[in-house]
Amino acid sequence: MRSYLLSAASAFSLIIALPSLATAQTAPIVTENVAVSEAVRKAWGFDQSDIAPDMGYLYGVLPNGMRYAIRKNQTPKHAASVRMRFDIGSTADLQGQEGGAHYLEHMAFNGSKKVPEGEMIKLLERFGLSFGADTNAYTSFTETVYMLELPQVTPQIMDTAMMLMRETASELTISEGAVERERGIILGELRARENFGLRQLRDQLSFFAPGTPITRGLPVGTEASIKATTAKGLRELYESYYTPARATLIIVGDVDPVALEKQIKASFSDWKAKAEKAGDPAAGTIDPNRPSSARFFVDPDVPTSISLSAITPARKGPDTLARRSQEVAEALGSAIVSRRLDTLVRSGNAPFTGGSASSNDLISTAHIASISIVAKDRDWKSALTVAEQEWRRAMEHGFTKAELDEQIANVRTSLKNAVDQASTRNSNGLAMAVVTALESGRIVSTPADGLARFQQLAPTLTPEKVTAAYKALWGNGPVHAYVAHNQATPDALAQVAQVLDASRKVAVTAPVAVADKAFAHTNFGAKGTVAKDSRIKDLDIRTIRFANGVALNIKKTDFEKGRVRVALRVGGGSLELANAPEGLGLFMSTVFASGGTTEHAADELSRILAGRTVSAGLNAGQDAFSSMASTTPADLKLQMQVMAASITAAGYRPEADAQWRNIVGAFLPTLDSQPGGVASRDVPRILANGDRRFGFPSEAVLKGLSSAQMKAVIDPKLKGGPIEIAIVGDIDEAAAIETVATTFGALPTRPAKFPLYAEGRNVAFPTSRAPVTLRHSGKPDQGLAMIVWPTTDDANHRQEVTMELLGQLLQLQATDILREKLGATYSPNASSSMSSLYKGYGQITVSSTADPAKIDEINAAVDEIAQSLAATAPTADLITRARNPMLERIERNRRENGYWLGIIDEAQSLPKDLRYPREQEKLLRSITAAELQAAAKRWLNPANALRIRIVPKEAKPPS
Repeated sequence: MRSYLLSAASAFSLIIALPSLATAQTAPIVTENVAVSEAVRKAWGFDQSDIAPDMGYLYGVLPNGMRYAIRKNQTPKHAASVRMRFDIGSTADLQGQEGGAHYLEHMAFNGSKKVPEGEMIKLLERFGLSFGADTNAYTSFTETVYMLELPQVTPQIMDTAMMLMRETASELTISEGAVERERGIILGELRARENFGLRQLRDQLSFFAPGTPITRGLPVGTEASIKATTAKGLRELYESYYTPARATLIIVGDVDPVALEKQIKASFSDWKAKAEKAGDPAAGTIDPNRPSSARFFVDPDVPTSISLSAITPARKGPDTLARRSQEVAEALGSAIVSRRLDTLVRSGNAPFTGGSASSNDLISTAHIASISIVAKDRDWKSALTVAEQEWRRAMEHGFTKAELDEQIANVRTSLKNAVDQASTRNSNGLAMAVVTALESGRIVSTPADGLARFQQLAPTLTPEKVTAAYKALWGNGPVHAYVAHNQATPDALAQVAQVLDASRKVAVTAPVAVADKAFAHTNFGAKGTVAKDSRIKDLDIRTIRFANGVALNIKKTDFEKGRVRVALRVGGGSLELANAPEGLGLFMSTVFASGGTTEHAADELSRILAGRTVSAGLNAGQDAFSSMASTTPADLKLQMQVMAASITAAGYRPEADAQWRNIVGAFLPTLDSQPGGVASRDVPRILANGDRRFGFPSEAVLKGLSSAQMKAVIDPKLKGGPIEIAIVGDIDEAAAIETVATTFGALPTRPAKFPLYAEGRNVAFPTSRAPVTLRHSGKPDQGLAMIVWPTTDDANHRQEVTMELLGQLLQLQATDILREKLGATYSPNASSSMSSLYKGYGQITVSSTADPAKIDEINAAVDEIAQSLAATAPTADLITRARNPMLERIERNRRENGYWLGIIDEAQSLPKDLRYPREQEKLLRSITAAELQAAAKRWLNPANALRIRIVPKEAKPPS
């Protein structure tokens, strides 16, 4: 389920594609000499807007009212993204039947006239679609969307996809038995998703939009309503709202739109509504005259946070130039306030860990302008004071030209990048753009039009105009205060009022203008010379070795037009931290960038890099200190300068220490509130036999870390360790070599080879097999069961691939039995992980969130699955369902720069990884049923498994 309390960045993405007077049209739109009919213009809302739609889509509407949009797109090639959207969500649920629309979404996977219950997922797995990643759906307050990622667009697969969407439209069986069998799964989903965030969201909805239908509950429903759901009620909901007029089919991919349009007409034209409800379900409205109010939400697990908001009725009406222009000015104001909050956080003295300003609609019910802050050390009073004073600073003093210029530069760069990368946009994103537009009442326009419109608008966006728009956004009406805290406070609302009254008496000053600076780190010495230049021909990877020992690996691709991906690896990462202060790697990965450089504080660096596609920071990876970035050909030089500065002139400024302590204080306690949090904190260390580099140390240990410690331990490793760089994407090889030569190639000589770091490679699975019980402080019906079998490292590639396939067999069996048959868990997970770093170290794991009372049942079922795989060779069909999605994932990876970056980042230091693109597919196709059975016999021995359960603190230990 998606969140509807969007960040400023999320809201901004909805409104930056501005319409232009030069491109506004009222005449019929023509694309490829085909005029869009008035019926289509009306059905898609084009007749109500002065924004030119993106005519790369073939838009249509059937006589029965069903809309469709088709687009040819070859990123990725030979594949397609399919979306079936129904204009119905949980606001259609009746009182006492909350969760009905979501329950109905589940039933689409549980039987129709042509597809028996339990066969849809298996059918798609045989075609290479994995459940979850490629076959999924979601229900929100106002829409239900079904999603297929087709790995191939063969006639058989396209016919199957069309058949399944047609079945979903009107042919679901919704049998009483299937509804009953699905009930446990949905209760498991409710249980798995329940956390302090959802509890707070429910409370926020009731505060921001009291009395409206969205306050009855979230789309998943409640335990009581799920238990009360009947097949009869679901069929009534289905026939009332799954109708042609509420449906839109979107297909984007390597398809023929004209031929596909004919197929859509043949498949869906006979669909007729059975009992359509007139009008839309009421979203409700808020009282525009509601007086100022406050809410104090208490939950023992919630991080302390506050917000100040102006709440007005939702903005309705067509998507127009005037509306978007106003929203851009408002969003720029919100972005400036967010930037001011960032500056305060980076100073190290702020009484909060993060904050942002935003402006967006809450469903179709209310419009909310807000400033939200996460408090430091549970100090909600200081956080509320900051929010009030920063809001008032904007109201009284407005914004400066420098602040506005920074935000305009960021937006312009984002739009320019979108234009440069338009020809290789992913089909998934293009399909979801239409879904998002339908949900928000927007028109999808082209990136080129978006940039042109912004360029036309930008000169009119003065500080005075943006300030006026931001003031109007908040209006003269009341401000509503919301506080979330972990413990009850006497007279809480009175205290909120007192804090606000006291804050208002403090005068706020105008923002201080800051002088512009240029990036200081541009000279790293004499340009380096290339000592060795060769090419790995079969993979088309160019390998360079500079005279100073720095290695550079380049792969030019056409997968992402206008985008370059870069990876930097220095030294041994956590392999070098075996004797370092506990948690230092985590400290580095979190706040290294906050220390800035020797010449620039982090906040100053953000201003300098405004409008550039460049990022800063370093992580302590398992086997290297590393950084990954996505930039553009034009900004590659600056990106490499920033990366080089990070290892030669890191700032290690003390303000990063205060940020770190604030983050630890706000984040670490939340891990205890859910089984998954406890698992991420404690289980990695357990599986590494107590190695302190894994998992999370205590809060006291973490808060004791400092930038001074990081500098003492890590700076020498950065300044003297071996370096390997990978560059992948839309690049000119000669230009990339020149850029690296003037940065990393100019550094003093370093070791050409990465040491073995033998001391850091001593990691072993625990010797004891005694069951482990961990405790969480969350709800009493939440638990997690894990069974972990030790395996070995990845030295034998065939064995590694065999174990990956065995893990997928376990995943299918766990889903079929634990989820579908027993209804004991919502989403079981199984996987194999074999280390490339630690000799003899690996594991295969099955984990499931569940009611603690069902953990024994789940463990017994998993043991039975494992023993079955060891006793009997898996069937050809089961292997096909496991193997085909893996094969399609391999094929998809070959067309993605992110995959190649991970392959070539060690092409010289660890060429073993090149076996994956060379051998993985062939090996996977050759693995036999007998090999899988033998692997199960060898590794899935019940006596060798470590069993971990995570249960509530008051739960009884296992018998």
